[in-house]
Amino acid sequence: MDMKPSWTTRDVALSVHRAFRMIGLFSHGFLAGCAVWNIVVIYVLAGDELSDLSNLLQQYKHLAYPFQSLLYLLLALSTVSAFDRTDFAKTSVAIRNFLALEPTALASFLYFAALILSLSQQMTSDRIHLYAPSVNGSLWAAEIEERFLQPWIIVNLVVALLVGLSWLFLSYRPSVDLSEELMFFSDVEEYPDKGIQASS
Repeated sequence: MDMKPSWTTRDVALSVHRAFRMIGLFSHGFLAGCAVWNIVVIYVLAGDELSDLSNLLQQYKHLAYPFQSLLYLLLALSTVSAFDRTDFAKTSVAIRNFLALEPTALASFLYFAALILSLSQQMTSDRIHLYAPSVNGSLWAAEIEERFLQPWIIVNLVVALLVGLSWLFLSYRPSVDLSEELMFFSDVEEYPDKGIQASS
């Protein structure tokens, strides 16, 4: 009777790492789709040349919290997933990959920038969620709608572009995972004699 070899901690770690990579791949695509859908909805509700910002506030306030929460979750997952594919154990290698326009390094930077930009507009998203002209009109006086909403719309557009580009970079070579090579396979290359002795 053949006995199946038991899993080592390395096997478990490798399986979990690859499972998270698959979850990350899904989150990259889902995030890109959500970001594009979000900016399309914003521009449709805002009207031609952002002429109907009051309608945007009235309609989008119901989506502000649920969608922003989903966006932050996907951005966090995608950012961690992208950084997880990049070899940051060696700073010089990471910088060299970024300067060489290596796709995973670029995607990591773009996702991080998108996350920071999204967080920078959290206050405006809160104000949109609390929009109620008859109750708290002071939050959204007519003269300040444009001042607050135009930067918020531009940031959402930039975020959509950043996550879209990041998704394209990672989709170009989805199997690239430099951290996996470093963590799980570098010891075999660095100590080939030990590997030969263990196999014998």
